[in-house]
Amino acid sequence: MSNRINITRREFQDSYRRHYKMYRETTGNDKSRRLLLFYSVECGLKSLLMKELGNNTYDEFVECCGSENKKLTGHNISEMLKRLNPHSSYCLRNIHLKRGGYAPPEKFNELWRYGAASEDGDEEERAEKTLAKIAEWIHTRL
Repeated sequence: MSNRINITRREFQDSYRRHYKMYRETTGNDKSRRLLLFYSVECGLKSLLMKELGNNTYDEFVECCGSENKKLTGHNISEMLKRLNPHSSYCLRNIHLKRGGYAPPEKFNELWRYGAASEDGDEEERAEKTLAKIAEWIHTRL
């Protein structure tokens, strides 16, 4: 028996829509809003991948991904996007942290969930704008 919750493709799709709607309607803390946007995009991309692969449940999706498992079933939205849209112009870059190091795109959820300070706020704004463009692209595909 798996430890993961066996989400359906429809539930991922509904989560994308719900999170994205909340992101658009919410004002206030940028990090919290960006976290909603990140999870919206992640859910939307997973729903699209499952649709493309003919999977209806998350367990089927994980089983189907094989060696790509971690890249496509985790939080790596760049890899998911690359698989769905290999000629994409959406480029997410690392966000440099104030105390050294950086957060790669697959760690943006941790950056915004825990509130780590970035070295340059413009990097976070660019990431948010790119994620919003990806969310709009997802909307055209669902």
